Amino acid sequence: MSIRLLTHRQYSAPWARICRRITTSASLRRPGTTEENESSSKIDSAEGPEVVESSPVYSKDAIDTAQSVDEGARKGRVGARSEFVNEREPVVVHDMTHPIQMSKWYRVIPESVDFAQVGSSHIPRVPKLGHGLERVLFSPGVHCLQDPHSGVYNFDPYIRNITQPADFDYDKLTPYITSSKDNTLMGYARRHKKKFVGSTSSMTHVLSHLYFVISAGKNPDISSMSMAFADMPSRFTRGMRYPASIALRYHNGVYGIDADKSFDVQDSILSILGKSLEKLLSSTPREFDMYKKENSWKVKDIPEENYHYAEFDDFVLRSQLDCRDDRLPRKTFDLKTRGSLAIRMDLQNYELSKGYQIVSMKGRLQSFEREYYDMIRSAFLKYNFQTRIGNMDGIFVAYHNTARMFGFQYIPRKEMDRVLFGNEYTGDKAFKAVLILLSKLLRTVTDLYPEKDIRVTFDSASSERQQMDIWVEVLNDEAEAVAMQQYPENGFVRAKSPAKKSPPKASASTTTDPFAAATDPLASNDAPGESPEEDILADDPIDDYIDPADEIYVNTEQPIFKYTMQTFSTLNNQDTDEPVTVKKKEDQWHINWKLTKSRKSQDDIVSQYRRLRLRQATYFERASPDTPDEELSPMIKILRRISRQNLWRNKPPTGKVVVNRSRLPIHIVAKPTADASSRGTVEPTTSQSASEVAPTASDRPGKRMNRTKSGKSTTKRPGDHRKKGPQGHKTGGHAQRQASDVLKSAHARSKPEQDNK
Repeated sequence: MSIRLLTHRQYSAPWARICRRITTSASLRRPGTTEENESSSKIDSAEGPEVVESSPVYSKDAIDTAQSVDEGARKGRVGARSEFVNEREPVVVHDMTHPIQMSKWYRVIPESVDFAQVGSSHIPRVPKLGHGLERVLFSPGVHCLQDPHSGVYNFDPYIRNITQPADFDYDKLTPYITSSKDNTLMGYARRHKKKFVGSTSSMTHVLSHLYFVISAGKNPDISSMSMAFADMPSRFTRGMRYPASIALRYHNGVYGIDADKSFDVQDSILSILGKSLEKLLSSTPREFDMYKKENSWKVKDIPEENYHYAEFDDFVLRSQLDCRDDRLPRKTFDLKTRGSLAIRMDLQNYELSKGYQIVSMKGRLQSFEREYYDMIRSAFLKYNFQTRIGNMDGIFVAYHNTARMFGFQYIPRKEMDRVLFGNEYTGDKAFKAVLILLSKLLRTVTDLYPEKDIRVTFDSASSERQQMDIWVEVLNDEAEAVAMQQYPENGFVRAKSPAKKSPPKASASTTTDPFAAATDPLASNDAPGESPEEDILADDPIDDYIDPADEIYVNTEQPIFKYTMQTFSTLNNQDTDEPVTVKKKEDQWHINWKLTKSRKSQDDIVSQYRRLRLRQATYFERASPDTPDEELSPMIKILRRISRQNLWRNKPPTGKVVVNRSRLPIHIVAKPTADASSRGTVEPTTSQSASEVAPTASDRPGKRMNRTKSGKSTTKRPGDHRKKGPQGHKTGGHAQRQASDVLKSAHARSKPEQDNK
């Protein structure tokens, strides 16, 4: 790989003169078709903004030719990237200006824009974890709600069984407000002259597509998984590559970025349960019971949501704050409820799959490791971007099967950075780079239709790994609402076909290994280049076939535009089209990109866009409840069989319930003493009261716990015959002495450090 010339000062004068002659020479331009050359000359001759190159950056073509002049005849470049480099334009623009010029290379420098944390609203009002779950935050790994071996509960058994949607009053929860309808957010953007406002839920899917492009298809790291996943794929799931659409809603100088819900007519069971489970995990049993329909009349006031705000370039971003713990470095974290594998693969028929249990730590099925593996490939990237927007410390994950809870895990943001990007430095640069790219792209598309509502669709799955298609359509809400009423009740567009023929089933059993189908549950089984529509066209008369894409509503009153974005990376002045991992903070990772406007006819663009929208409408179709078993995929058959065998485990436990109530973690804070501040010594203090620090009876060594008939517990120590009070507790301030012993031991541990100082 050759080295890019960044400035004239970095190289000698002969080199600069050679490169200047090469750049201005017409004979070294990239060969192209007559149509491309004519269009390029029109773009260059058209009136537009003057692009100022404060630091000229030369392409590899120019550098290689300069080297040939200096070194002699050269037969051409060698290596895997020669064709990619030769297709590049002669000049890469260093300083981006607006509006950008089509088919010109621009450079994104992540460090050029700061991500400013504006602040949070009512941090003290953000709830904390209940039921003793805060212990999970400070202990890595998965924590089972009920120990599979002994049956002992590690947390409050109240949270074992999940309240079903029919029994919970969701109207008493704070309603979700989209970005375009958030008056506080829109008003702040106007005062600070920002053009776009968005939330984590509406932007993270688009940011994921941009990351796929700039990372050159980099896969997450699953090397920490057990050998059961050695032959499993590490790529992101097909669901992550689902085309992402956003709606830009214009109002008084500001565009609100909302997630496009054209085909998401009904919320899934996971999204519905997610709202009530978040309330369950962050409230006491008494508080949660008030939100059940039988008691919801007691809820008088609906609390306001708590948000965190941040600024970046043209954006003002909003993030909902779910939970907090002041002992964490960043105080707040996100609550995530994760449905089990069987529920996710058979979402529309979750009642048939809710018997699937998680019974082990490792393994391909019925294990926490499988849930973690799927979460890496299907959700980690969006979770990571959400925590960065909200300046959160990590995510708290609750694993369930819609009927009962299995366990909990806290995943810090640093762990997600390691799995996704390699380290935190690469994650920071990638996050800023995709936000800068999104800002430039949205400013470009809004210039096409100023002050209008626009739908923008991003599709990186149907292009090369460093290329993405972008579609722009003007919204007509009234006409689209009428068209949506003609769709089936379930919100999906079903492909019509002749009565005698039907498209090939999505469950084609071309593989004998059922686990191979589970590696990517959303992946299609069609052969490359084949589709059900093509099979129908080959076998049936064209007159009898109805193209399902024609049923998709598209607003053709205004032209639809298609753009293609291409990227390549520059790491420490070396160009590459391979995945990049920044080794240290000082490394320079720049993203070079260009935007090209499609020159196809409007009919061709509309036809392609209809097929893209059809993909969105039918992307997540699953088997219906009345689908015969022989037509199901092998993996669905296995999961349903497991569910039927273990459905009885969802029933509430009867008889004696044993709970292991461990003590709360002690938070030691070192602060300088008044008399020893000059010597630099510190004195450990505890953030908890003496009663919180005192161990419970079950934690003291050498004790056994007895339970009386009334349910109260008493403790006995062998050989201990001291006098006890009327309630069975030892007199003499034993709890206070235990707390004092804890502080003394902490002080003793810090003494060697003081001596070293």
